[in-house]
Amino acid sequence: MGRTGLLLLVAAFVVSLSLLPVSSPALHGVVLGPDGPIADAVVRHQGTSIETRSNLHGSFTLPLRAGNRRITASRDGFLIGSSRHGLLRLSFLHLDDDEAYAWVDPTPDAADSSRCGNCHPAIHREWDRGGHARSATGRHFMDLYAGGPKGGRRSWSLLHEHPDGSGVCASCHAPSLAADDPALYDLRKIGGVAAHGVHCDFCHKVAGPAGGEVGFTHGRYGLRLSRPSEGQRFFGPLDDVDRGEDVHSPFMRDSRFCASCHEGVVFGVHVYTTYSEWQLSPAGRAGQSCQSCHMKPTGQMTNIAPGKGGIKRDATTLGNHDFWDGSRAAMLRRSLDLRVETKRGVDIEVTIRLTAKGAGHRVPTGFIDRQLILSVEALDSQGRVVEALAGPRLPPSVGHTLDGTIGRLYARQLRDEDGRTPAPFWRSLPKPIDTRLRPEVPDVLSVRLPDTAARIRIRVRHRRFWEEVRLEKGWELDDQVVIDRTIDLAL
Repeated sequence: MGRTGLLLLVAAFVVSLSLLPVSSPALHGVVLGPDGPIADAVVRHQGTSIETRSNLHGSFTLPLRAGNRRITASRDGFLIGSSRHGLLRLSFLHLDDDEAYAWVDPTPDAADSSRCGNCHPAIHREWDRGGHARSATGRHFMDLYAGGPKGGRRSWSLLHEHPDGSGVCASCHAPSLAADDPALYDLRKIGGVAAHGVHCDFCHKVAGPAGGEVGFTHGRYGLRLSRPSEGQRFFGPLDDVDRGEDVHSPFMRDSRFCASCHEGVVFGVHVYTTYSEWQLSPAGRAGQSCQSCHMKPTGQMTNIAPGKGGIKRDATTLGNHDFWDGSRAAMLRRSLDLRVETKRGVDIEVTIRLTAKGAGHRVPTGFIDRQLILSVEALDSQGRVVEALAGPRLPPSVGHTLDGTIGRLYARQLRDEDGRTPAPFWRSLPKPIDTRLRPEVPDVLSVRLPDTAARIRIRVRHRRFWEEVRLEKGWELDDQVVIDRTIDLAL
């Protein structure tokens, strides 16, 4: 459309507005781009669920709303636009990607107005207490990556055993590292914004998925970035943020967004399997995304940038950024259902059913060394331990305090070529033994006790690392007891 035609269209639109009755119950408007009308744009009263779409001529009709809300419009290929009237102009979105772009530091700093935490303090606090903030510098990660065992011995150290392959870690753990940064192959040298791990500006520069196969194209290389040469550009899940530099990104609510870092074959071993587990789960088949659980709104936040241009919103529309919906232990506790049945005869028969309920993946998931350990302890009426007559026993890999106890280990157990377990994934045979819980599928344990047993105590622990590794590295005990139940066996 030429300039003359566009001017005539706008003039006709203004005239049509002047002819509307004052008491009209609706707002009539048009969405225009640099080349003319824009069809199928989402038009809404900012911060509300009141929305409509523009027609083939760019026109729309939006119910009137009390108050002085702005009207916003968004569409693929354009920056979000807004107006206090019915004429909305959108600018083209340019998806250039400048590798020289200077990443924005997430840490609040009054001397630097561009810092993410200055305007989004609540979101920054949530992110800062989560694992993404420490993905490049966390103690456990660095001890496995570069060594650091107790006494200075080198053990379970990827960097020392595979220095040429260590860059695969940086693609997820420090995705904003520059291609020529020496820290790419030695994260001990990391500094600057990249040391903040998976930070705000990185995620909000993701324009969509890149080429490559999920699981084999890792981290930043599985994502298409759009870093501007000039000015700013932010991709987000809200379609009505109208600072002139914002882009609505439905991809940010898609599980595929998570897949680049949460699905990965490394050194021939399927180390990260959460995304493929989700695809096979009831939640995945129903279209329930990772974000619907791990970024579930807390119900507490109503303004993402209070006092900095943010507006009041429905708290149920604003996701959390700690990714645990409270805490890891609380989320695990909600996802596990323990049922116990007892039957007295000559002996006592105990049937234990543990089920992962509502989880969108196997439990536990994430890093390959994570475990759930169910243990059963029987006591007589005097509180003395009673030996079980029959039942499954925990293996030596759980550590000497639980080895041989009645119970079950839910984990992926890696073995090296010599049959040694546990083993780090970079020494492991390709296929681990996988005993983890499947979503909605109960695991059943049958235990037989002598009739002197008066009660049983059932505990389910979550561990992020093998006990042998914890002791060797000098780490503090990391057990999280997510279920602790005592059952009276008396008649």
